[in-house]
Amino acid sequence: MVTGNKQEINIILRSYKNDNGSVCFPALFGIRTEERLPSLFKRDPAQIVSTISVGLTLSFESMNLSRPMNGSQITDLAETILDSSHEDNLALEDIMLFMQKLIRGEYGKLYESMDIPKFMEMFEIYREERWQAVNRLHEERQVQNKALPENSRLVTLRDLMTVKKDI
Repeated sequence: MVTGNKQEINIILRSYKNDNGSVCFPALFGIRTEERLPSLFKRDPAQIVSTISVGLTLSFESMNLSRPMNGSQITDLAETILDSSHEDNLALEDIMLFMQKLIRGEYGKLYESMDIPKFMEMFEIYREERWQAVNRLHEERQVQNKALPENSRLVTLRDLMTVKKDI
């Protein structure tokens, strides 16, 4: 990602997609906590801001906007994303998958420009989709748990913490 090779990024992101190209949220939830944005930001803030900025720049270049964001605005956007990343423990892959969907017009048409409020409004839609996937996963686990014999239903505190920590 740091080098900005779009083809390499797309190949990596395929492992977080379903066969139909939609986001495979359970695969994203499998990313370890120490590899998620809040942890990366604590370890090396300058590096992760730079990495996200490169990804945003590559994506915005694909949008043919008449008034694109400048470098300073993109850096501010990267920091805005990082400031809120702890809310749902985002991964870098979340941002890049969202950007692919944004470029493809899945969040509506972008006619002339992009700015931080517009970006964050659309990113919130992605985050809501992600949250719904978390809820579906929890519901599926509950249904599966109810189907097990009585002595197999015990869920340890560790099991619950693993699910919540990775979200």
